[in-house]
Amino acid sequence: MYTLQEFLDSDLSLVIYVADKEEFRSRASDLEPLVKFLDDSTPSNERPVVFDRYVGRAAALLVSTLKPEKVHTGVISEAGAQVLDDARIPYEAREQARYLMGVASEDMCRWEKLSMGKSPEELLSELRKTRER
Repeated sequence: MYTLQEFLDSDLSLVIYVADKEEFRSRASDLEPLVKFLDDSTPSNERPVVFDRYVGRAAALLVSTLKPEKVHTGVISEAGAQVLDDARIPYEAREQARYLMGVASEDMCRWEKLSMGKSPEELLSELRKTRER
């Protein structure tokens, strides 16, 4: 299993381990890899370990549906941290920012905006609709 630094040194955007076995990896950006994993994975009693380069509110909501053992990330937004804290999901983050875009600007990214006021299920449904267009 990766350490957070090894993951950040790689060119991967998302890696998910289940029972210490790598189940999924992607280099794609945004939420697409996470949605693909949620759509394609078989439910398991094992709690996964998630490595995601950036975790905003939207990613945190989606990840929370997996009930992971732990989330490792390079950057987490304040809202993403709040979602994980509320779900009692431990996480390790190299950096916390007001917004993910806060690294480059003082505005929320489009996914964080889309996730506001939505449950994980509502967000996933909305993302699937966006992907179908």
